[in-house]
Amino acid sequence: MGIKSFLTDKLFGAEIVRQVETRMQAAGSSLDEAGWRRLSGNANRELPVATWARQVEICYWIWKTNPLGNWIIETLASFVVGKGFTYTAGPEAVNNLLDGFWFDPVNRMDIRLKRMVRELFMFGVQVWPVFKAEQTGRVRLGSIDPALIVEVYTDPENVEIVIGVKVQHHSDTTRTRILRTILTGETDTVVSNEARQLRENWNDGECFLFSINNISNDPLGTSDLFPIADWIDEYERFVFGYSEKTSQMNAFMWDVTLTDADPKAIEAYAKDNPTPKPGATRYHNHKVKWEAVAPDLKALDVSAGARLFRNHILGNKSIPEHFYGGGGDVNRATAGEMDAPFYAMIDDRQNLVKHILETIFTYVVASALEASNLHVERDEDPFDFAAQKPETKEKDMAKVSSAVRDIVTSLVAASAQQWIDPENATKVFAFVLALIGYEFDPDTMDTDPEYRDYKDKKAKGKKEEKPEEGAE
Repeated sequence: MGIKSFLTDKLFGAEIVRQVETRMQAAGSSLDEAGWRRLSGNANRELPVATWARQVEICYWIWKTNPLGNWIIETLASFVVGKGFTYTAGPEAVNNLLDGFWFDPVNRMDIRLKRMVRELFMFGVQVWPVFKAEQTGRVRLGSIDPALIVEVYTDPENVEIVIGVKVQHHSDTTRTRILRTILTGETDTVVSNEARQLRENWNDGECFLFSINNISNDPLGTSDLFPIADWIDEYERFVFGYSEKTSQMNAFMWDVTLTDADPKAIEAYAKDNPTPKPGATRYHNHKVKWEAVAPDLKALDVSAGARLFRNHILGNKSIPEHFYGGGGDVNRATAGEMDAPFYAMIDDRQNLVKHILETIFTYVVASALEASNLHVERDEDPFDFAAQKPETKEKDMAKVSSAVRDIVTSLVAASAQQWIDPENATKVFAFVLALIGYEFDPDTMDTDPEYRDYKDKKAKGKKEEKPEEGAE
């Protein structure tokens, strides 16, 4: 114990214990019950501020310095974002508005989206403050270090709704501000009266808050690295320890045997014969024996241990071992089966990113409408837009083409036997074509001018082919 700790314990230890016991008694518990809570009751499951900041620093350090930890986050972010998310909008004016937001020199969502997703996976939560031009409704997004989060506020009557977040100032930790979270839909209809009153007093700005790996009463979320942080560290120490042992195994020493020599003769010989350099020549008689001796450390096969560590870590994220260079006995068939849980998780994360983008788009459109900077036709819906997910896995076109051919052949036979009507056969065919990436809506075929023209020409051709009456 250092002098500082000794003095703190002697001078303030009793007072600290007294205050803790007083607070525990006020809460209906004792000092021995600290850290425990009842299984029932509405306990707050957020991590304490110090613990939360520690989690952020640990996960950032792992991503920054640990090869496996960095690879896990980068792999998840790359698979989720893939070739990039896209979006479509019904009204042309809305599409132009979203283009302006997406390619804004500050936002640059085409480049920034992967970084945003990476940090969401790394820290478990993201706070993006919004900067809006009142005259035009133009929206730009910022970012706040998750370590600066002090507290996240939820609706007192519904923990599912996050209504605000308190953050420290980036340069002065004694200063804080509370940002209102941007809610989807009309605020007055989705929050309680008490939450509405709280939000009215928070005038420090607005923000988006998104989190992962959490439950309803844990709005902060949890990093993808946090549950496996200790195991990643243990795996790194295991590999580092083996590298040190390998260097020791490759070392050797010279063992020199002098027959019938007393200690003085041995000492004199050692003085006159220093350790030879590599490639040097040495001469001696039959009473001197030189032998290079390597240590026999009885090292175990570490491949099994390393594989056990890796699979324990990667399995938490449903990542197959052959993704991290551990092919082993995996072949193409088994690899395809092992991929299924991973791609299911990626699909789930992509749905989350799609929801995030559409939530932001809703705010962008609403801001432009509020500023009268967006004009659409009377019969157009300004909120008619959608974000499209990128493909996470290349299709096996040979299998897909074979399936399309077989289904189309079956449709032709079913139509000939009148087992299916042409309208439903067209819908099934449209569904099959969607498997190879081509989509069309059969319900709009009759209203499509090009299709109508095609039908008219086809009908006219059949009429001309019909022989006239009386012709041989």
